[in-house]
Amino acid sequence: MKKIPILLGVTGLMFAGSAFALPQTKYTSSCKPLAPTEGKYEEDKSAGSITSQSAFKKVTSANEAYADGKYNESIAILNDLIANSGDKVAVGRAQQLLGANYQATENYSAARNAFQKAIDSGFLRKQDEIRMRRAIAQLYTIEENYPQAISWMKKYFADVIKPPANAYAALASLYYNSEQYRESICPAYIGLQLGSTSKKPLYSMMFGAHIKLNDNPGAEVVGEEMIELFPAEKSVYNNLFAVYSRQSKQADMLALAELARMNGMWTSETNYKQLSALFANNRTPRLAAQRLEEGIEKGIVESTEENWKRVADNYFYSKDLENAAKAYDKASSFTSSGKYDYKIAIMYQDRDDYENAVAKYKSAIRKGNLREGDLGYAYMNLGVSQFRLGQENAAVQSMKQAAKFPKVARNANAYIKYIGDLQKMKDAIAAMELQDQNPDGGGE
Repeated sequence: MKKIPILLGVTGLMFAGSAFALPQTKYTSSCKPLAPTEGKYEEDKSAGSITSQSAFKKVTSANEAYADGKYNESIAILNDLIANSGDKVAVGRAQQLLGANYQATENYSAARNAFQKAIDSGFLRKQDEIRMRRAIAQLYTIEENYPQAISWMKKYFADVIKPPANAYAALASLYYNSEQYRESICPAYIGLQLGSTSKKPLYSMMFGAHIKLNDNPGAEVVGEEMIELFPAEKSVYNNLFAVYSRQSKQADMLALAELARMNGMWTSETNYKQLSALFANNRTPRLAAQRLEEGIEKGIVESTEENWKRVADNYFYSKDLENAAKAYDKASSFTSSGKYDYKIAIMYQDRDDYENAVAKYKSAIRKGNLREGDLGYAYMNLGVSQFRLGQENAAVQSMKQAAKFPKVARNANAYIKYIGDLQKMKDAIAAMELQDQNPDGGGE
């Protein structure tokens, strides 16, 4: 079974295992050809030859008219031969060609009739009779009469030698379209094994059949193989993503989504949001932020307050405060609230960038609409930042505003007292230094 490993924090993704090996599931493990893959048909002497010279000429003329696309002319010649000739071999061959003419003119019921009579004549070679069985199956398929089509395909496979891959593909399609999903898997598998050119439809049928049979592990194996074979098909990524989701394989979902993005498959707003959410759920918030931001910058994801907030939050959780501040700033442009300025101010303060912290606290207070209790903390933190900048008077004024809020009043008042005491101490030290310089009080 192939896996898609991902190293979180790194964008290198790849499938492991042998490329282009047919998928092995519990339903494909026992698949075998339905007919011999070697051998020849025995010479059938009962088929005979056309003995009537006039009948031979009519069959030849009908063949030439058919080859020239003159189907009605060919049909008229053949019907005359069938009605009037006693050469049974010629009549049998005429019925075969008559069926081909009716098929070309889309008279499918008459075509089936003629092919059946050709078979019943007993004068066809074995391989021709077998070919007629498949032709009748194809005619029923065109009319979506799947039970009859399947019945005739079974008759075909009962005696055919070395059937081509497209015969298996046809049978697989019939079973699948008639909702016989279990039965459709092996013909599809053998068709692929024989080199069918209908790879995508056959893989899709196998994938769909495993899904219908609730075999998620089997569908996963087929789906992973399809990613390798059809990397430019968005549907294969979406289908495998759904299988991983059904099994709650978050890491695999993330790896596949990132691979789809790298291959240019996941380019919608929903895709970018899903990918960002997956990185966040897998505890890789920096990449969650980067993917969503990439979508916004490309104009794929709408530039909104909510989307920029998600970018900012994920940068914040990854401790990338610089980019978090930038993203919160962009979110702030969509609202009159000061809530984002308040968050940014805290980040600046935590980084000892008190000048920017003061500016953002002031902006947050001015804009207002902060959450309950945040305004008091905004005033108090503003005072702390001002104090760190040596702006003691401004700090006291900010602390007095903070003291009006019960949650921070005690700390604010304590800070005011601390600043006052500190100022008194500074004043006392200054007075002592002045006295040291003038011990006689300046007298003579």
